[in-house]
Amino acid sequence: MKLMTEQLFKCLYLFILIAVFSCISLPVYSQSTHSEIKSKRVLFIDSYHQDYTWTAGIVAGARSIFDAEGIEMVVYSMDTKRNPELQYIKASALRAKELIESYKPDVIIASDDNASKYLIEPYYKNVDIPIVFCGVNWDASAYGYPYENATGMEEVSLIAPLPKELARYAHGKRLGILSGTALSDRKNINHYVKKLGLVFNKIVFVENTKQWHDAFLSLQNEVDILIVQNNVSIRDWDSNQMHQFIMENTKIPTGTTELGMIPFVLLGFLQVPQEQGQYAAKTAIRILNGHSPRSIPIVNNQQVNTTVNLDLAEKLGIVFEIDLLRNSQPYRWNN
Repeated sequence: MKLMTEQLFKCLYLFILIAVFSCISLPVYSQSTHSEIKSKRVLFIDSYHQDYTWTAGIVAGARSIFDAEGIEMVVYSMDTKRNPELQYIKASALRAKELIESYKPDVIIASDDNASKYLIEPYYKNVDIPIVFCGVNWDASAYGYPYENATGMEEVSLIAPLPKELARYAHGKRLGILSGTALSDRKNINHYVKKLGLVFNKIVFVENTKQWHDAFLSLQNEVDILIVQNNVSIRDWDSNQMHQFIMENTKIPTGTTELGMIPFVLLGFLQVPQEQGQYAAKTAIRILNGHSPRSIPIVNNQQVNTTVNLDLAEKLGIVFEIDLLRNSQPYRWNN
């Protein structure tokens, strides 16, 4: 009888401990009704600007989900692609913080790296406000993710098969890459080398159009295949003038993973920004419905769009494989 009593007390003690720890655990996300969901506030923090094609796609993807549910989404743009100076980025992050404190959103979506690096990690790691990130390049753990209050979608470049496809139309194997100096561009190239094992014979970073012109001309003779990164951080970029320059000076197959660079390269293997936005919105709704962010695993993007530049193909005398054409979107300059 004494042994049974001791065992009973141990069980009761264990039950009390479990109950206590359950009560002091991090935020509990309770179930919400549909009418309650519609009244919730979603704040979308964009690292860049809404005229930027990538951002516009993410925002459109998120809105398509929220609009169907009758949920309003407010967007704040940090504008750090056009203003990459550290002082500006930090000031923009503080303005976003002030907006969060005044607007009091029920969930925050943080799009692309700078929002996570300069706003979410310093000020909102493991706090009560749930966070969904998207567009974070390659490895979200660089910003301490996952948090108890955060989950999201990493942006993984779909570049791996691109050099192999371009090699079909090249006269050699030397691979080069031309890039701006933005954080995301440098981060991408680092992962191309370390994670994907791509070997570049030339890696060139530039800040303005004059440097870009000079580098592009040199690379036509120094490599056989050229990958071109984003142009958004390149100062003084004029698309009309650049298109003429490209048509006059391209001698080798060129490719990109950036939608905005399609007019200036032969072939694009593109991420789909709407995929990031739709995922973020669906995940935000799951959280508003009571799921803990920590219970939702971090994922990678999967969708790809292939685009072929028919103007450059004709200039270079390239005839694409039938299978590639069947599964690609054709592009022609029409400005």
